[in-house]
Amino acid sequence: MKTPLVFALLAGAFASVAAAAPITVSLESPEPGRYEFRRAGVPFYVRGAGGMTRLDLLAASGANSVRTWDPDQTAVVIDEAARRGLTVCAGLWVAHERSGFNYDDEVAVRAQIERLCRAVDRFKDKPALLLWGVGNEVESGARNPKVWDTIEAVAAYIKRVDPHHPVITVIAHPNPGVGTMIRTRCPSVDLVGSNSYGPVLKLAHDLAASGWTGPYLVTEWGTTGSWEVPRTPWGAEIEPTSGEKADLFAMRYRAITADTAHCLGSYAFIWGQKQEATPTWFGLFDETGRAEEATEVLATAWSGKPAPGRAPRVGALRLNGEPASAGVRVAPGARVRAEADLLRGAPGELRVRWELLAESTQRGVGGSPEVRPESLRLPKQAKRPVDGRCTAEFVAPERAGAYRLFVYVDGPGSTVAHANIPFLVAAP
Repeated sequence: MKTPLVFALLAGAFASVAAAAPITVSLESPEPGRYEFRRAGVPFYVRGAGGMTRLDLLAASGANSVRTWDPDQTAVVIDEAARRGLTVCAGLWVAHERSGFNYDDEVAVRAQIERLCRAVDRFKDKPALLLWGVGNEVESGARNPKVWDTIEAVAAYIKRVDPHHPVITVIAHPNPGVGTMIRTRCPSVDLVGSNSYGPVLKLAHDLAASGWTGPYLVTEWGTTGSWEVPRTPWGAEIEPTSGEKADLFAMRYRAITADTAHCLGSYAFIWGQKQEATPTWFGLFDETGRAEEATEVLATAWSGKPAPGRAPRVGALRLNGEPASAGVRVAPGARVRAEADLLRGAPGELRVRWELLAESTQRGVGGSPEVRPESLRLPKQAKRPVDGRCTAEFVAPERAGAYRLFVYVDGPGSTVAHANIPFLVAAP
């Protein structure tokens, strides 16, 4: 469905830049019900991650693609990606209604479309470009269906000026009817991307149930989302350890690659670090740039070769002998003993770090920015595991409230393992 605004934009409102030497990517169906990308005529299965950092390690790990979310990020990575032999899923960020954008404001809508089309002109002939990602989870919190007209306007412009690269629009895990909405309102979209975490095992089924039976990419996947895990009685999310996350990555990658008919690949989330619920939840690296065990799992999956296996592994933290599931409570100023079992790694090669944070009270929607809580002072602790355990002793804060203790185990080759435990300081 095209509005008069869309027709006006497609009538020639933009001038494309002169063509350089793009590498043609096509979406093919070699037999009914089966799809594949072909890049320069050769079948291409996406083995990628989202992010902008450590593209050297990404390429060395056997990946072939990186995903961005907006043109500014694309500008940072697209030339380096070409040098590293990586391709780019170039994100074109479409404003969310939940963030205050009004899709009944034609002036604002036109300005957004013009800005995104200028980004298309800027990057369309870059040799690393694989495909365009128009929008990211625009359906989340949206009531006005006109947002899909903007997706279609940008996708149709791409079709007109760049016949060399397919177009996706990215949704969260599919809700009922979203696939039908895309098919009917966005005919210029070639395939769908889905950001799916805990339910990724049933993504193919849920996409079909939503009305989309064509090709798709898993555009974000990885550990279980902070909104999908058990909580303490006061509502704090219980985060998996880095080792548990590595196991989830291995299992979920096998499930993603099992759909050989419709799924054209995936982008793990996130090849970098971000604050979302905690500083460690989604990043494949910690804040110091150390790589977690899940990066080794991905390298093995992408390259087909065993990774060195240098990352340590640590078990779940306990406070005064109690796990997170017990809903640990301590009195203000009480002495607390923390411990976690060392599950992998030679103690002499490891260094242990501890950090105490007040529980984050900010939760973004759909990955929007969050502020990292400040660290609280802890006494110096042993820097090496002892007798197969990482242990710490500290005095609980005097101020009542929710807190979270983190342990980081630095390993050889700039690797890291981590775990954390939420606890409540409250008067007995």
